[in-house]
Order: sequence, then structure tokens, then C-alpha cells
Amino acid sequence: MPLEISRNDITNIVVDAIVNPTDRFLSGSGSIDKTIHKMAGSKLDKELETAILESGKALITDSYNFKNCRYIIHTCGPIYKDGKHDEEEILRSCYYECLNLARYYNLESIAFPLIASGSFMFPKGKALKIASDTITEFLLDNEMKVYLLVYDKDAFDTANKLYTDIKDYLKDNFKERKKRKSKSSLFINSLKEVAYEEDYAYSKSETTEDKINKEDIHSKFEPDESFSECLIRMIDERGLLDPDVYKRANIDRKHFNHIKNDKYYRPKKETAVALAIGLNLNLDDTNTLLERAGFVLSNSSKFDLIIKYCIENSIYNIFDINEILFEEDQKTLGC
Repeated sequence: MPLEISRNDITNIVVDAIVNPTDRFLSGSGSIDKTIHKMAGSKLDKELETAILESGKALITDSYNFKNCRYIIHTCGPIYKDGKHDEEEILRSCYYECLNLARYYNLESIAFPLIASGSFMFPKGKALKIASDTITEFLLDNEMKVYLLVYDKDAFDTANKLYTDIKDYLKDNFKERKKRKSKSSLFINSLKEVAYEEDYAYSKSETTEDKINKEDIHSKFEPDESFSECLIRMIDERGLLDPDVYKRANIDRKHFNHIKNDKYYRPKKETAVALAIGLNLNLDDTNTLLERAGFVLSNSSKFDLIIKYCIENSIYNIFDINEILFEEDQKTLGC
């Protein structure tokens, strides 16, 4: 997925570049900063020993002994005082500067910690909102995989969002799942030997006989309209362009094209829901699209209830939805 919120450690994630939140002297004294300097080794210290970095700016270096990435992008966030000293603008600039450097170097992936939310005391809820909004705006015009690493739930200030009553909604509507197989699970199980996985893990070397057998099996279970056909129809009916949909769905262009062009493609539920959100579908149309993949939204799933709540309340910003899902320990949308 182009933007993924994760609880991964920045020293473990494998990407083209990691972002190092530092001070203006690039001293390696902060928590993450110190760890990155230690892992990169003395050559990084030597390169940066005379460098000065203004707040809101960024510079890129080699990763040296840091094996999980090719580059380290260093940025100096604002020290939070009272919110009246351009702190938000400076923080926004940190993300833009890092992303623009990554684009200039033709990088495909980058991982951010929540800049300035530690020793610089920027409120975590505001820091997360600025990070999410800035990255989202950048991704509207650029193709890149971006990870935003958040370590605790203190970053989620849901009290100031439109969906403040989400927990009450879950409490009022959640029903304990009975131990029985649903029709959708039976449907999926009947196709599991031939269904494609969502991570492009399909065979490019299947024989003609394999294809014929696969088509015969699918014809017994496939609805009149496949998932990809339903998706294409809904895009056309709404007069949308493909980028309008896959960017709002937090899905990269390559994967979206694979979905559209493969009649037998069967997405994971979170990908199917992401496309419904990207299309701004109402609840009925969402269920129609999901049914083509063998899924339903039910009151026995916290994930499903959050999606139903968002659609019923016209919340179609996928990154706002992902914040809720992440906070509630659910899978996020996109791929």
C-alpha cells in the first residue's frame, strides 16, 4: 500500500531510505538518532561532523553499515512551544523535504518515525495528523511506498475527529461471532485451490490445460459478474478515472492494473473494502462489490463495523479510516 501505518521499528524495516529525526547539529543524541548513528558506524559521524541542519530541512547520506536501507534522510523537526511559533508549518516541511529528496533519488520506499513527537514534545495526535495529511497529499502526484511508524496509541487523538462516537457504535452493534462457517467462508474455501493471492503470487507458466481446468472450476462458483468486472462497471458508471480510484483506495498503480485485468482475481477483504472507499460507495453498493469477492459486512466483526460506521457517516478519507482501524488493532486498508 502506498501509505502504511505500522508499529514496526525503524531499525528493522527494509526500505530504500529511513528518516532520522535529529537536531540542527545532527549530533546523534536523540533516541532514534543515537541508534541510527550507532548502526551506521563512524563513517556517518565523520560525514556529518561539520553539518548544520535548519528546522524543517532535510539532507541525505549513505546508510554505510546500516544494512536495511540504502540511504538515511536526516531532518530536524520543530521544538514544540505553544503551537504559535510555526511549529506545524515546520513539521510539514520536514515531511515534504524528505519526500522530495526520496523522489529526486528515484527511491521507491521510505520509512518515517513520528517526527518531533519525542524529546521535541510535539503533541502526538497533531503530529500524526500532520504526517498523514502531508504524506497523503504527496502521494496524490507521486508513486512511492511510505511507512509511518507509530509505537503507541497516544498518537491517536480521536476525541477531535468526526468519528468520536466510534467506540459507542462498536459497543452498541458488536455481536459475538458464532462458531459456524458463514456462506462467504464456504464459498471462498471452495475456490481456495484456484484463487489468486493478493500479492501477485500467480503462475506465469501455467499450461493451456491448466487454464481450461481453472476456467471450468470457476464457472461452477463464479457469480454472473466477476469482481474485476464489477469494479470496472462501477468506475465507468461514476465517470471516474483509474487514478481517482486507486489513489483514494491507497493501492499502487501496478496492483490496481492487475486487479482490473484479471477476471479471476480475488482480493483480500481489506483490499476490496479499500476499493469501495476509493469509489465512495454507499453501503448497498459496497456490499455488492464485496459479494463479488465472496465477502459480506457483518456485526460480528469489529473491522466490518468500523467500515459500516465510516460509510454510514460519509467518512471516505482512507487514511482517517486507517487511523481508526490501527487504533483498534485491525488490518488497515489498501495494499
